Amino acid sequence: MLAPSEYEGTPTRGYLDSATYGLPPRSTLEALAKANEGWRTRKRWRDWEEDGEACRGLFAQLVGARSEDIALMPAVSIGVGLVAASLPVEPGANVVLYERDFTSAMLPWRALEPRGVELRLVPLENLAAAVDERTAAVCVSLVQSAEGRVADLDALRATGTRICLDATQAVGAFPIDLTGVDYLVAHGYKWLLCPRGLGFFYVSPERRAELEPWTSGWKARVDPYQDYYGMPEMPDEARRLDTSLPWLTAAGARASLELLVSLGNDRISEHNLRLARSLTDRLGLPEPASPIVRFQVEDAESAARSLQEAAIACAVRGGSVRLSFHLYNDEEDVELAVAALGPAGS
Repeated sequence: MLAPSEYEGTPTRGYLDSATYGLPPRSTLEALAKANEGWRTRKRWRDWEEDGEACRGLFAQLVGARSEDIALMPAVSIGVGLVAASLPVEPGANVVLYERDFTSAMLPWRALEPRGVELRLVPLENLAAAVDERTAAVCVSLVQSAEGRVADLDALRATGTRICLDATQAVGAFPIDLTGVDYLVAHGYKWLLCPRGLGFFYVSPERRAELEPWTSGWKARVDPYQDYYGMPEMPDEARRLDTSLPWLTAAGARASLELLVSLGNDRISEHNLRLARSLTDRLGLPEPASPIVRFQVEDAESAARSLQEAAIACAVRGGSVRLSFHLYNDEEDVELAVAALGPAGS
């Protein structure tokens, strides 16, 4: 376990479901309690706004970007929707998508179909091959939530088309390389260990002017605390796309992100992948490319019940049992899962 003092008293043993939601560090819970008390006792609201700005900078550190390249928004679909709504396309253009991707990374693109844009739904391994001279963008989850497969970014970069990534199952658990990535959106409540309601949207400087502020809130302006009314001048930064900040969530998220930055991407990634690979080695499964392990059996629901009876939290996705490892897990969690599952069924 990494940062054990942050999880004293938390029932982390057997929690192998971080791909659904992450468990909060102690400092995050304390920050949330302090924020709630501040709400009750009329705390200065600007302090919570400062928490949001800190979150922007911390997320930028985690993905290797600059603070000015990060917008704050509540959900993946908002960021993907902004890209889809602003994409310069004409009838006959196409957008390439993985056919079984997480729905939030797919649905916003449907609004382009009435404009004559083709949505090419293809297998994950065929994304780059589906790109042609009419392709306006490729959108895909970097790590697939159903089974942990990782998109071939090198192949996508080689196409030269716009790349839009959903990194919700990657940031905080898996190395991120933004080279050649135009847009990246991630929610914070999974591997980033944040309270639900705050997400992050990276926009490369080269694409910033391309996005229209369809959903921007009051703070998406130059000097937002000087004037709250009228049609403002907007900054030449990604925060021009900010929606309104969930104050109390931001207070908790700041503590979670500070912990992740202090531990470091490489250390967390090595820890998570080592545990996932330990499990697959023990079960005779293929080596995973991410901390998400897919266990295929005839009756996934029955297997999940067996795990739950052994006090192991897991999920069922696509007819398989999904297990996922994070910084609060250790080899004892691997042992528990092996004992509950036995030899791999397929």
